[in-house]
Amino acid sequence: MKIAVIGGDKRMLFAAKELLNDGHKVCIAGFDSLLSLCDIRITDIVTAVSWADMIILPVMPVKGGYLNAPYTSDKVRIGELLRLTGEKPVFSGSAQLLLPYKHHTLYDYSAREDFTYRNAELTAEGALSLILSDYEGSVCGSNILVTGYGRIGKLLSDMLYHLGAAVNVAARKDADRALIGLKGMRAADFPDIDYGAYDIIFNTVPAPVIGAKAIDSMREDVFIVDLASLPGGVDFNRAGERGLSCIHALSLPGSTAPLAAGRIIKDTIMTILSESNSSV
Repeated sequence: MKIAVIGGDKRMLFAAKELLNDGHKVCIAGFDSLLSLCDIRITDIVTAVSWADMIILPVMPVKGGYLNAPYTSDKVRIGELLRLTGEKPVFSGSAQLLLPYKHHTLYDYSAREDFTYRNAELTAEGALSLILSDYEGSVCGSNILVTGYGRIGKLLSDMLYHLGAAVNVAARKDADRALIGLKGMRAADFPDIDYGAYDIIFNTVPAPVIGAKAIDSMREDVFIVDLASLPGGVDFNRAGERGLSCIHALSLPGSTAPLAAGRIIKDTIMTILSESNSSV
């Protein structure tokens, strides 16, 4: 089977390279700024779709109705791309964004537990890397708040704790707050948070949990990192008005660990194929 990897960031390039290393026939499209990538064929999107038996789209496939392809100047409407694929299987992240286009053979690799947990590890690691490089203070000894105790919140809070930070985690569930305490960290529910007590704040909740009132109670030297998907959970406008250091760190694995992230995409897709009794 021939595989076309179309659009996306460096994660997709490394996913293509991993597929090639495994012995598959691969081409990439939506990367016009590249002259070559190992032995992978680089072509235009229409040619890639026509050539391939299977299509792989990015973790975030759509941007403003067009294929998310930052390495090409060509704009291809996502609906037109899916029409070109016909009945060929399409693997994509965030496939719910493609449901309005009614493609019949669509697989969402990002919805799987094995993908989401491994990707959360890379996101937590990337968030830590961001603080170590951009924060002018020290993680060790800092008073840090992590809002949310999902996959990323769990991994990130553990990393910070083992680096010597005083870690406080905001979680809604009683069971989560009990686990946080057993791990040696402090737990709080959202209504009880004293935002002015923290040097660094990480948000992992994809909902507006840190509003203007919370922003106004923070210290001027606080460092805020929002890891939640768009639109995020922090009032960025108010943070900007106050001149606070505030970063919306989207798609961290694509910038801090693209090789590992690409391997996760490849592994997940191969698992889906294996489970569906398909072969490549």
